[in-house]
Amino acid sequence: MRPPLTLPLFLTLIAFAGPAGAQVKTNAGAETAAGTAGSAGASLNAGGVAPIGLTGSQVSPLSLSGALSPALAPPAASPHQGLAASALAPSVRPAAAASEKPAKAAAPAAVAARDAPAIDPSAAPAAAVAAPPVFFLFELGKLGVPEGLQTRLYDFLTQRHPGDQNMIYHGMGHSREVANLAAHLVADAALPAEKKILLILAAALHDVDPNRAANSPARVFATLEHLDKDDEARALLLDFGGAYGFTAAQVKALIMATDFDLDPARMKEKQDAFAQAAAEAFPSEPAWALTWGRRLAFADQTSSYVGTIADARKRVEGLALEIRTQLQAIGKGPGPSDEVILAGTYKFLSNLRKDSALFALLPQDQRANFDAVRHYFEARQTPESWQAESAPMPARAPPVNPDAASARRFIAGIMGGLRAPTERETDSLLGDWLDEQGIPKESPRAAAVRGELLPGKARAELDVAASLHPKLRRHAALLIRLASENKATVAHIESVMSKRGLLAMLDAVPDSRLENQIEMALTNDELDRAVAKYPDNAQGELMRAVAGTMATKGGKSVEEVARDGVFLYADFHGTTFARGYASRDPDIQQHTIAFYVTRKDGKWRIDGYRQKKSSRTSDAAYIDGLKSWLRKGGIPSSDLL
Repeated sequence: MRPPLTLPLFLTLIAFAGPAGAQVKTNAGAETAAGTAGSAGASLNAGGVAPIGLTGSQVSPLSLSGALSPALAPPAASPHQGLAASALAPSVRPAAAASEKPAKAAAPAAVAARDAPAIDPSAAPAAAVAAPPVFFLFELGKLGVPEGLQTRLYDFLTQRHPGDQNMIYHGMGHSREVANLAAHLVADAALPAEKKILLILAAALHDVDPNRAANSPARVFATLEHLDKDDEARALLLDFGGAYGFTAAQVKALIMATDFDLDPARMKEKQDAFAQAAAEAFPSEPAWALTWGRRLAFADQTSSYVGTIADARKRVEGLALEIRTQLQAIGKGPGPSDEVILAGTYKFLSNLRKDSALFALLPQDQRANFDAVRHYFEARQTPESWQAESAPMPARAPPVNPDAASARRFIAGIMGGLRAPTERETDSLLGDWLDEQGIPKESPRAAAVRGELLPGKARAELDVAASLHPKLRRHAALLIRLASENKATVAHIESVMSKRGLLAMLDAVPDSRLENQIEMALTNDELDRAVAKYPDNAQGELMRAVAGTMATKGGKSVEEVARDGVFLYADFHGTTFARGYASRDPDIQQHTIAFYVTRKDGKWRIDGYRQKKSSRTSDAAYIDGLKSWLRKGGIPSSDLL
């Protein structure tokens, strides 16, 4: 974000920073600046802007195309290209390719949170920002970007924001806010879809700086360098650019528009560097690039203040933490307090508000939210006003919860008074107490007890619940437990539920079946992602057929439906695999051997089940023959147990 500072505060931070060479990126986006003066979001580094580097026109967009999920395959695998049909069997198809451009794409599935909730009721009234989950992905879908490419972008972003995401400014939350606001700005603009996609993508990527220290600001020059050098980043830019007709240089030029410095001379250098990059990247329309670059910079500065008052305050406090972290790293700490940075925010917001032409671009409800946030900060322009506000208020002692008292006695009795239980022990023993009392673990009554016995954990769970789609909030405890059991995040589970249609049909799923439905969705999603990276050949098609059959709970009997694995019927010439297909029926007889295939911890396990007739060839020899054939076709050995 741009530093919410007055001139006196700026001078105060000069005293903190001195002539340091550290970098403090600030403001609502990808700002980094070269300079010696630090501030609430100002850059403290000395240096220039990195070169633009590789352009998307230099490499075929499919030559570096990435897998459906960046965590599952190297960028060069190109698994999401269209796959040819195979005579082996029907298969699970990978998600739509970056090169595919359907007329309409489904609403995105890779979502972790709703956009901003309603404004603080204590503030001036303002409308809530009504939008689908992760608005910028929703808009990309409307513009024709396939869900697979949306998911790659979102997964890419979530892996590149070091630090405590609940405590910092320049985290995934801010990147999402800037991209969301950019999507709002382009939604009604008279632009072709390709230009809108370009602008949203630049906004989403503007803070990609995974190599910065935890809890420190992102840096524009480091973002450009990462987009140049990281294989996954290059593949993502090439796939977007190849599909929608823009280059990596154009994306990076627009990102340079978000660079910022408090010092007018250095800020002019950054603006000149952006103008030069825009002229080179957009030779036929440099004026368009300059105009929309400035609008992206405005979105970068403004996005954290068009939601709720609580969210705006949290972002500014995160900025203060980043500045302190950066100053302490160069021996100039401790740095400004939260109250100092909060006190300077009003003048920063007032300066943003003065640009009436840019402010008019905001949707009406977001303009109202911004004004409510600005008025809130207007009454608090000194550190002392923030200190007074944070002072604890006198209150009566809360009434004793009889359930909590009973649970404490139960836990103390189990521990035998030897020592105080740890949080983990308390959580486990509390579960035993709930079972003994017949209280459902996901019930409000259980939540009240957890809130008293495990306040820190309960608060964290409430934060998770608040970030969920409204339909899922009452199931937050279940999702948190499933996330722990599956070594995943709640955001991932929500994403899978949305992608696989479970969220849309949630009202029709009884609570008693929801856990099973979610587990099935997670299993099937993992299967889809596992086989999406396999090559378009007979081996890849066979494994997609296995995954597809495994994901389809069908058969002639309850045993077949409930079975975890599937049968792979195969014919061999000696011990050389010839052909095969997948089935849930164990009784087919006319093939050399039936294998039984299961999946465990992300790997395929192949066991012998039954040979057609007695032979001198062992099951193990046939298994080795099948695995050898799969490996020759590009199935990684690491995927096979």
